[in-house]
Amino acid sequence: MPEHIIELENLGKRYELPGVSVSGPVVHTRDVWALKGVTFEATRGTVTGIIGRNGAGKTTLLNIIAGTLSSSEGNLAVKGKVLGLFNLGVGFQDELSGRENIFLNAALLGAQRKEVEEKLNAIVEFSELGDFIHMPLGTYSQGMRLRLGFSIIANLEFDILAIDEVLAVGDSLFQSKCFQRLMEFKRSGKTLVFTSQNMDLVRRLCDKVILLEHGRLLYEGTAEEGMRRYQQALETERFYVGQGRLPSGLVKDTKKWAQDMEDWGKKLGTKEVEIETVEFIHRFGLRSNRVKTRSPLTIRATCKVHNTIKDPHFGVAIFRRDGVYCYGPNTVFDGHVIEMMQPGKASFQLRLKELLLAPGEYRISLAIWDKDEALPFDYHNGFYPLHITGGDNKNDALLNTVYEAGSEGSIVNRLKKMIAGKPYVQPSPGKAQEPLLNPGIEIGRVSLRDTQGCGKDVCTTLEDLYVEVQLLKFPKEKNNFCLWADIFRGDGIYCQGIQMPIEKDNFARAFFPEFPLLPGNYAAGIGVWDFVRNKFIAYKNNALSFKMVFNRQDHGTVYLRHRWDWHIT
Repeated sequence: MPEHIIELENLGKRYELPGVSVSGPVVHTRDVWALKGVTFEATRGTVTGIIGRNGAGKTTLLNIIAGTLSSSEGNLAVKGKVLGLFNLGVGFQDELSGRENIFLNAALLGAQRKEVEEKLNAIVEFSELGDFIHMPLGTYSQGMRLRLGFSIIANLEFDILAIDEVLAVGDSLFQSKCFQRLMEFKRSGKTLVFTSQNMDLVRRLCDKVILLEHGRLLYEGTAEEGMRRYQQALETERFYVGQGRLPSGLVKDTKKWAQDMEDWGKKLGTKEVEIETVEFIHRFGLRSNRVKTRSPLTIRATCKVHNTIKDPHFGVAIFRRDGVYCYGPNTVFDGHVIEMMQPGKASFQLRLKELLLAPGEYRISLAIWDKDEALPFDYHNGFYPLHITGGDNKNDALLNTVYEAGSEGSIVNRLKKMIAGKPYVQPSPGKAQEPLLNPGIEIGRVSLRDTQGCGKDVCTTLEDLYVEVQLLKFPKEKNNFCLWADIFRGDGIYCQGIQMPIEKDNFARAFFPEFPLLPGNYAAGIGVWDFVRNKFIAYKNNALSFKMVFNRQDHGTVYLRHRWDWHIT
């Protein structure tokens, strides 16, 4: 029979709150029970989660188990050494060095000096503070203090570790490292008891949970059932204040920049499952990280699953070299449900139908995430370079989306210009320069229109759209000129230039089948390009402003049609 390392029986904690009369002296006291009648056991080598709303008694119970608080009634039996992780760095002194604070903090936690001396190198190495370990703590940032505090706990000897809402430590890389250490504790047979409002961490770590409500034990059992009952309690009690539900309407904006470029090239995660190999397959079925623009691309990964994980999802993100977020699909956004991955081998792949990105250098991230993306199981952050080829991209455009220019279509008009000695051009975007005015040219209405001819300033991703420009004044000879539209993202990133022939009615048009821009604000500048003088002779900044919306949450700037495949043994 498994050994019980923690046993609680009818445990209670009472506080006396004084009542004060208006005239001054205390006239009576009243009892408030933070805990009442709590009974449960924890088996050696298991992880128990304590969940419940704020004020339910979670921290009080954890302090009693750790021995930093006494109970008012009931019995508690704990077998082994307990470390309590409540406030990282308790007792730290700013005038002492990081090294000296290790000894001070560890002593307050009950560690002997000999143990600290033996663990000192491991603590310093885990903290990643380097030479800062010899600097006064007053020179540390808050993140550095958190690193040092957790590193001490992570390397001391204990039988039971009691943790109170301190799993989010420092930056994303170090946070992942801390969670991985907790997983190591679990695998090595340590006993963990912790509180958290992060239900995904509870799901991943816990063998069982106890649910507290107003200081009383409401449920003890499996994590899934405990979380279900907790959620039910939150939804039925009106005074609960929590995160609102996601709006049911259209998405109006999304992530457009990498947030952690300093971690590119690193592999993060808790490693319950690991990505072992990653391959890029081009249109001819060969492995290569050099792919031609507008061609198909398959990104394929093989994995090794070490522990059973529930509700994982796969994600891929494409970034330009400067951190611009191009596109980031995942299986959750695409509505795929993956209930479980069992120990063994697995694989997944993303097939991109057409890579609508301009030639240049890109970085690819691959990840296997938990349900709520709290911490990755494995995250290869900007780890894989991708070279998109296909011509000169001197203007540093981001996109190479498909469009048809003019009423006769882009191919016909491009052939006409080549025959006339006026090839398809790529003038520099005009937004950075002063507006150019030519007295013989006047740019009139610029609009986006749907296939019914209706003007639009709010458009939906993948909607069929026309860009239409009217010229109010223009020389009779049109063969030497074309209209050029520059599309910019709301933050100034240059997306793409569009060349349009000037037609007989002094209109220029371009048709976008399935306009692929993702949610956000965009603008367009319109210019008249002179083939003979090889420059703009008229240009109008912000001639068109529009907003994109979508019925899904995909991150980035351009939607790339794709398909997921996976195989889990």
